[in-house]
This record gives sequence, C-alpha cells and structure tokens, in this order.
Amino acid sequence: MKRGLIVLFLVIFSFYQMVFADQPVEVTHWQFQAVHTDGTSSFDDNGPWQVILEGILLNNPEQWLDPTPDPTVSPWFMGGEWEIVIQGEGDDHAGTFCWMGQNYGNGPGSDSYSNEEWLAEICRLNRDPNTAYIFRAGDRVRVTGTYLFYGGKLNVNENHQTDSMFDFKLELIKPSVGLPQPEEITLADLKHADDTEIFDPARLTGGEYYQSRRVRINRVSIVDPENWAPNTTITVTDGQGRTFPVVLALGEGIARYECPTGTIDVIGIMDQKAPGYPADLTKGYRLLVLDYDGNGLVLGESGSVRGNLPGDINHDFVVNLVDLAELAEHWMISRARLCDCF
Repeated sequence: MKRGLIVLFLVIFSFYQMVFADQPVEVTHWQFQAVHTDGTSSFDDNGPWQVILEGILLNNPEQWLDPTPDPTVSPWFMGGEWEIVIQGEGDDHAGTFCWMGQNYGNGPGSDSYSNEEWLAEICRLNRDPNTAYIFRAGDRVRVTGTYLFYGGKLNVNENHQTDSMFDFKLELIKPSVGLPQPEEITLADLKHADDTEIFDPARLTGGEYYQSRRVRINRVSIVDPENWAPNTTITVTDGQGRTFPVVLALGEGIARYECPTGTIDVIGIMDQKAPGYPADLTKGYRLLVLDYDGNGLVLGESGSVRGNLPGDINHDFVVNLVDLAELAEHWMISRARLCDCF
C-alpha cells in the first residue's frame, strides 16, 4: 500500500513538473485556428500546453451568455457561463473565443464550481489583475491559457477542470482602443448559390475566413420575425436563395425594440457551432448579434446612444413614467460579479 502511494505521488509530481515546465507560447489567432481538410484543428496536433493571444475584445461577456450561478445537477447543464471573443489585428485575420462554465461535472469534466467559487472566478476574469480595471468591448487585451477544440474552432478555456492550474488569465494592454470596423460582406461570401455553406480549409474564403471576427452582412431581410426575442435564432435571406442563421444574444435592445423589417444590414460576430454527432465540422456557421438600438436599418450594436438624458432608461429621448416602470421592474438586479466583487 505504501509503495503504491509513493508511485502515485511520483506520477502526479512528474505530471505537474511536465505541465509547468512547458511555458506558454505566443501565437497568432491565424496560427491558432488552423484546421485540417475535415475541419478538425491542426494546431492542436502538437500544440503547447498554453498559448498567449492578443487582440481586441469584441464583446462584454454578459451580453452573450448569462453568468448567473446555478448549481443544478443535470446532464450538460453548465449553469453560469462566461465567454469573450478576441479579434486579431493587422495581418492576423482570425479571432478566438474564450469560454468557461460553472458545472463542468454535468459534462465531460471532473468537478463543478460552487456558486461562491464561480463568482470568484468571473470576478477575476472581469478585471485586469494589475489595475482592477473592468474590461470592456474595444479594449486591447492579452489572454494566456489552455485550450480545447469544440464545434469547429479552437477555444481558450479551462479544459473543463476546476483545478487552478487550468485557469486562464486575461490582461489589459490598452483600454478603449475601439471596436474594429466590421468587414462588409454579403451572403454570397458565406454560401454557395444552392444555399450550402462555403468551407475552405485554407481559411481564405467562406465562414472560416471570417470566423470569430466582426462582420457586416449587407442587404438581407428577416424571414421569421415571429422568432424575435433575446436568446433565440432568426434567419436572414438575401432574396436570391441564400439564408443564414443569426443568434440574438442578451442585449436589452433586443427585448425592448420590435424586429426590424425590410432590407437591412446585420452587424455581429461570426461563429461556428458544427451540427450533429459526430459533428460535421465543415458546417454550422452563424452570426452572433449582441444588441440592437432600434434604428430600423441596421441590426446590431452601434455603441452610440442619442439623447444623453439621465433617467432615459429606454432611450426614447424623453424621461417619463415608462422609464420609471422599466427601472422598477429591474430594481436591484445586478450582473454577477460586476459589482460587490471584493
């Protein structure tokens, strides 16, 4: 028994030595997201233990996934979730999603975070460790961490482990650099004429080329306005037989304003969530729309609000009882660990 414990200790010690001896390697998003002809990751074949990636933060995590803790034990239920997207700059034409969830134990993970542990984790990730600055979309940041392949892209994450050795770290390089201008495309850049998806393993065309980046799809219309609501998926068409899924996230404007009609442009983040099991990694491209300001012509987050009146909760340019009602409805609600962190 004693000899067995010694052997086990030596194995664990050797593993930890191997892990920590393998220092993080700085790579570009383009290198990190490389794929084989079947859509599987080629970087992951012989990649380092951890990577360092830099770029522009495209979203505030609570706009996309709900971080509210929920320890419910149920197959694949993740409880609170947190995810950001970092876009490469200059010639680094790619980007990377960084994700973590609370209940890894409900899926392929060893354990789950308690509510308190989860809140401490996202408190850490929401703030620069050197200045306590709260990250915002448009900041230039650096992420260091481990990674896993899922749904057609390589994600920085904790490998579904709660052990602190798998924690990833987000650091501020420069605040308020500004969101990158969205690349203007049409559905013809994403779909063939027969409405099948363009998959290019060289990642020079189609969804792979724009994946994890901010884009603007021009001249489309919404075919299923009845599905308009936060946390749902709608479909847009170019009127020439091509369609594309648009995921509406958690931005307050999606709930506040009516679905735009007629011909519009759509601004969002290109994503891939490959369908099926085993997944077809050449498919599943979609656009994530974080918010909407009700302008009627462009579906997406403009980042600019007119009026600038204190108390104009619903941004209709007048402070009245409608604002008071909305304030009362959400009184004392807070986003997990953006306040009362320490």
